[in-house]
Amino acid sequence: MKKLKKYLWSILFLAAILFPFSHVKAATNPYRQSGPYGTNCTWYAWKMAYEKAGITLPGWGNAKDWYNDARNSGYTVGTTPKANSIIVWGGWTSYGHVGYVESVDGNTLYVWDSTGPCIDRTDKEFQDCMANSVNEDTDRLCYDNAKPAACEYTISPDRYGITGYIYLDNPPKVVTPSPTPSPKPSSTPKATPPTDVVVTKSSNNNLSNIELSSGSLTFHKDTLEYHVTVENSIDKITINATPEDAKATIQGTGDFELKEGLNEIKLSVTAEDGSIKEYSIQITREELQEPVEIEKSEEIPSNETSNNDHTLIIIIVASILVFGLLILCFFLFLRRKKQTQNKKQEQEEK
Repeated sequence: MKKLKKYLWSILFLAAILFPFSHVKAATNPYRQSGPYGTNCTWYAWKMAYEKAGITLPGWGNAKDWYNDARNSGYTVGTTPKANSIIVWGGWTSYGHVGYVESVDGNTLYVWDSTGPCIDRTDKEFQDCMANSVNEDTDRLCYDNAKPAACEYTISPDRYGITGYIYLDNPPKVVTPSPTPSPKPSSTPKATPPTDVVVTKSSNNNLSNIELSSGSLTFHKDTLEYHVTVENSIDKITINATPEDAKATIQGTGDFELKEGLNEIKLSVTAEDGSIKEYSIQITREELQEPVEIEKSEEIPSNETSNNDHTLIIIIVASILVFGLLILCFFLFLRRKKQTQNKKQEQEEK
């Protein structure tokens, strides 16, 4: 019985220790997982930084803007490749590209990238699988079951336009003010509080709403990319937005001309402490559908057709009569000639 009580007390003690940790909420990725081109590189790089380095990055908009936004947020940046960093390719696409650098070996970077991940070709299970493979289908099974690994990229020559690196070893710390203790009742005069109180500026750079004069979107403050389609007749649009924190400022709202096809409009939100978050609104204006013209064939009025037919019949009849008259004249000529010959012959016989 004593052993049972001791065992129960041990379970309660462990539960009391572990209970607070069971309520720790995982950080929320501010980027959408999928986009027009597949897995979003911003979502993947944020995820790998969180899983590999334990760093919760803020939202920095498109990949090509990460380098400057990270520097403005207090992160150390540079052009020297280092492990445990975010590589920013400003020239990869019009939106840029990012990945998590796991290690560096001379001229080679090992990067966890949304276009991969690559596979570990040195893994013995993968090598044995390929050695026993008999066709393309079994090869594909080997690749599908292979262990993922970082992809290899060369630093020089630079094929994708490297902007630089965001170093994650010493991320900026967010300072939160300590709670002020409640004063204890006392009859003695209150002491004068110290004058060197540190005021922490707000880092809230979220929007609370986005409004469009045409089209619609479902807003969420942690969703940074939106896709809206409008009709071709909509050539202008007005965008308004409201910050979650009244001390934050917004750039990018107002009236915009829309061209046919894709139009990208960015809203930049700057918090009181200078940290920046970008929201991207991609508006597609539909192309103009030209009306199909049907060619009408020229129709001859019925009365005109009838007149033409009558004329043709008269010509044919007249031609037959003339031809018949000619034939009759020819026969009469032959007959008269024969009669003349007969008379001449009778006269000669007499």
